[in-house]
Amino acid sequence: MLKAAKIFCGLSVFVAALFQASLAEAKLKVVATTADVGALVREVAADDVTLDVIAKGTQDPHSIEPKPSFMVKLSKADLLISNGLSLEVGWLPSLVQGARNPKVRADGGGFLDLGETAEPLEIPTGQITRAMGDVHPEGNPHFTLDPIRNGKLANAIAEKLGSLDSPNKAKYAERAKAFQTRMETMTKTWQERIAKSGVKKLITYHPSLNYFLKRFNLEAAAFLEPKPGIPPTAQHILSVIETAKREKISLVLVDNFFDSKIADRVVKEVSGARVQSVGISVGSAPGLEKLEDVAEQLVRAIEGKK
Repeated sequence: MLKAAKIFCGLSVFVAALFQASLAEAKLKVVATTADVGALVREVAADDVTLDVIAKGTQDPHSIEPKPSFMVKLSKADLLISNGLSLEVGWLPSLVQGARNPKVRADGGGFLDLGETAEPLEIPTGQITRAMGDVHPEGNPHFTLDPIRNGKLANAIAEKLGSLDSPNKAKYAERAKAFQTRMETMTKTWQERIAKSGVKKLITYHPSLNYFLKRFNLEAAAFLEPKPGIPPTAQHILSVIETAKREKISLVLVDNFFDSKIADRVVKEVSGARVQSVGISVGSAPGLEKLEDVAEQLVRAIEGKK
């Protein structure tokens, strides 16, 4: 009897392990291109999908090395979710081609481009040339810095996940709605705090913060780059210093992808101005684990808090 009981227990453990493995196998396999896209997927899907993220928050998403390991992940994926607006144009097409997975191609059923529903800002008009700098033809791709847009994007993700995983469709929709409501509530509080700070104009390094600035009624008086993606020149920095003095700018925000030495030169010449290095994506700095953490950090920077 004892021997039989041991065999039965062993079989039970084995069957349970097989059951858990089958559950894991049954989950949708989702690949997100960036840390922010991955954060949106987590808000909507929780543990109901398996998720891989290609670009870490500490990396510049414009310039990711297309590694073979990424192709392997995409070859097994049921769904690829991209930021879009040409943010990943330098590396994602080669990964998709190398994966040889028809699901995740642009014309496949397992592809979602968030840029198509993001209502992009700064869509260029007329002929686009390299002389304009690093311009994205479809518009500014850094829309995940707008909490309200993120709420809407969560619903788009929920709809796509639900179309591929109908048993969990209601859960995806419920989580997306809860996230959207939370973003709307927190945005009102952030708007009040920013208005109380008295900051209305500031200087940034790159146009990556423009969605955040527009949402919170802030204005970029100047950029440290003369054009997007073009390194600052001595002449341009002099013009930025003049602008800062004329507009009485008190704050320069620098994405932590960039060296803040140029910003330090500017504030040295402008009485009362300060520089704050900020993370602009999930995982780009300690403590930035969710999209709301990124927004809270930016608000605190504007308030002059650490």
